[in-house]
Amino acid sequence: MSGKVSPEEYLQTIQTLANSGNAMAQHNLGAMYLHGQGVKNDPAQAVKWFLRAAQQGVQPARHNLGVLYLRGIGVQKNPEEAAKWFLLAAQQGDPRSQHSLGALYYEGLGVEKNLVLSYRWISQALQHAPAEMQESIRSTRDYVAEQLSPEEMAQAQHLLAQLVF
Repeated sequence: MSGKVSPEEYLQTIQTLANSGNAMAQHNLGAMYLHGQGVKNDPAQAVKWFLRAAQQGVQPARHNLGVLYLRGIGVQKNPEEAAKWFLLAAQQGDPRSQHSLGALYYEGLGVEKNLVLSYRWISQALQHAPAEMQESIRSTRDYVAEQLSPEEMAQAQHLLAQLVF
C-alpha cells in the first residue's frame, strides 16, 4: 500500500471535516471551490465555506471574504461588507488585509474616506508584510503620506505609536 490519498478521498475527508465544523477544513473547501481544485468552480460555495470559517476566526477566510465582497465574486458587490472582513483580518495581523483596508480608507470605499487611517493601516501592513510585498506597500504608504497635512501626519504617527508590533 502506497499511503497516497486519491483526490477523491482527500475531497471526501475535507468535506466531512468541514461539515463537522472544522474551521480550517471549511477554509480549505472554500479555497477549493473558489479555484476549482478537485471540485467545480463555484464562487457562491466558496463564500459559504469561507463565511463559516471566518465566523470561527480563521484569518485567511476573513481576508478572502473581503476580496470576494469587494469584487462581487460569488456575492453581490458590497464594499461595506468587504471593509468589515478586512478589518477583522487586519486586526489579526494580516498584512494583505491591512493594506486593503488602508486602500479602502484612501478611496472612501465601504468606509468614510480618512487619509490618517489609510496611512495607519498601510504603515501597519508594511511592518507585517513579507519582503516581496514591502516595496509595493512602501510606495503606497509614501503616496498617502504626501497628501497628509503636518497635523494629519502627527495624528497618524500617534496612532502608530499606540500599536504593539
